[in-house]
Amino acid sequence: MSVPTATPPATRPRRTLRAAVLGLFVALSAGLLIGAQPVRAETTLVSSSPADGEKVATSPTQIVAVFSAAVPNNAVMQAVCEGRPAPIGTVTVGADGISLIATVTAALPIGTCNVTYSVPQADGKVATGGFSFEVLDPTTADPGDLGGDVTDGGNLAVDPPPVSGPLALFRILAYLSLAALFGGIAFIRWTWPEGINDDATYKFLRISWIVALVSNYVVAMLRASLLSGDSVTSTIIPLGWGELFHSASGISAALRVVIIAACAIVALRPDRIFDPQSQIISLALPTAAMATFGLTRVMDDFSALGTIAGIVHVLAAGMWLGGLVFLAQSVLIGPGEEDLMHAIRTFSRQANIYIGVTVIAGIVQFYQMDGSSILTSRHGRLIIVKVIGVAGMVYVGGAARQFINHQLAKKRELSGRTAKQLRKAVLSEIGIGMLVLVFTSWSVATLPPNVTPPGSDRTNYAFVGDRSGGEFDVQLKVTPATVGLNAVRIDVYSPPTGLTDLTVQFNPPTNNTASVTLSVPLDGEGAARLPMSEGVPFGAPGLWTIIVTGNGPGGPLPSVTYTVSVMANSSDSATTGTDITTTSLATVVDGSPATVVVPLGGTTVPGAVTPAAGIQPVTATVVTSVP
Repeated sequence: MSVPTATPPATRPRRTLRAAVLGLFVALSAGLLIGAQPVRAETTLVSSSPADGEKVATSPTQIVAVFSAAVPNNAVMQAVCEGRPAPIGTVTVGADGISLIATVTAALPIGTCNVTYSVPQADGKVATGGFSFEVLDPTTADPGDLGGDVTDGGNLAVDPPPVSGPLALFRILAYLSLAALFGGIAFIRWTWPEGINDDATYKFLRISWIVALVSNYVVAMLRASLLSGDSVTSTIIPLGWGELFHSASGISAALRVVIIAACAIVALRPDRIFDPQSQIISLALPTAAMATFGLTRVMDDFSALGTIAGIVHVLAAGMWLGGLVFLAQSVLIGPGEEDLMHAIRTFSRQANIYIGVTVIAGIVQFYQMDGSSILTSRHGRLIIVKVIGVAGMVYVGGAARQFINHQLAKKRELSGRTAKQLRKAVLSEIGIGMLVLVFTSWSVATLPPNVTPPGSDRTNYAFVGDRSGGEFDVQLKVTPATVGLNAVRIDVYSPPTGLTDLTVQFNPPTNNTASVTLSVPLDGEGAARLPMSEGVPFGAPGLWTIIVTGNGPGGPLPSVTYTVSVMANSSDSATTGTDITTTSLATVVDGSPATVVVPLGGTTVPGAVTPAAGIQPVTATVVTSVP
């Protein structure tokens, strides 16, 4: 007979507690299930275009907000730019059902735009929120803030090729060695004529010339490689330097190599700088070679004042830094007689002039390139660091010159100890100068705010059409949309390749005005531009119909039509009465003006800068016939 086992008293409370907790959980769950009703998540903003906090170079053509759920037709989106309502059209729901699209009917002002939205929900509530973006001034915007073409926020254009490490290093060596050659020749001619009889002078000039020739040759070779996209081996021979001759900066790099090679007549025979028959050419060649460094920033829109200031700046800096190098390597290498003391004191006085001219010309050039964006642009910040380095050179050099003026004013000979002390100070000044050259080389690879990158387009277009989307995705831009010459740009986003027979036809509002058809040299994704100087001549005000057509890989593409309102030109307009040089035959058919087809890019302008990949140059002149 079994005896029932009693449950230990200690376990009962635990079981009772578990049962109570379980019962409470079941009761609460049942209550929640019975009283539960469907809960809808609040509609939230997923993304926008422009994005929240984005900086755009020009006004967008539309504002798009994408949400996490379906958007009803009565949703509202508004924009306020710089305290005023933005010029936007009717807000519509996108084809995806979850986005709001507002067409921008006129260019947004420069500054901050705040966009707000109100999206009604099924539960009767309204989801609200907003985002903001900034429209930058393209004339002062830092290209590093824009991520692409400063014209249109990155449409198809690419940044200029980056400067590699070897090119940056050789730029430093190229400038320093040529400055040594130029400054050394100037030092001998105007500071130490007796040096022409010193063996150290001949050795210094010969080595400086060889290093300058080799380093500048390598710089031209590497630049040609980066511009063309070809391998370095293909540009070892100058026959592969074709890309350099599409810009003044590239031409100056190639020309510098030729001039330095010609400097052999003075580098190997420095006595020629005192020969009346060869003196002018012996001094002109190294001066011209040094001056080419001042053409590095020459662009179509860079002022003549900035170019002159750049040339004066590099010449003065070359005489200063090059003179220091010659002083350290040829004059202060040991004790000497009275002629050395005279040379040291003379250069000490001349250095103050070189420094003053360098600083003044540098300030002018700095302002031309950066304007008021000194602290906000990457290039400006690099120049500020460079200025600090120059100040260090001035401080160290000033201490040395003070020593010369006070301690060596009456000495007739240069002792070995004094030469060693001075050489150490000069080498310190040169060391800081080399650091300055590092930041100079870095800044050369950075685009200043006031310098337009090759291939970019900073035109503020009056008419910016919507992108057509789909398999034939294009966008048309026209300015100033007035009677007279008009600049035109066509951007192709799709098809990426295989595009043929791309044409843009401009149809006037009246029958007695000529139409114009442009044949665009694009075979896929890219952009083509017709400048104002050779633009499409709108012959009458009114609504012009512009039709874009083309053939894709599979055949004809659906045409894209734009309507542009052309305004009458004012009497003082620059385009009124402009003479149009004809480059093709204008014809008249049945008394009506004929359509003239002009191949864009069919002609070239001498000296025109080749743009970066993605934007094709358009330099043909458009011709229309007059009835």
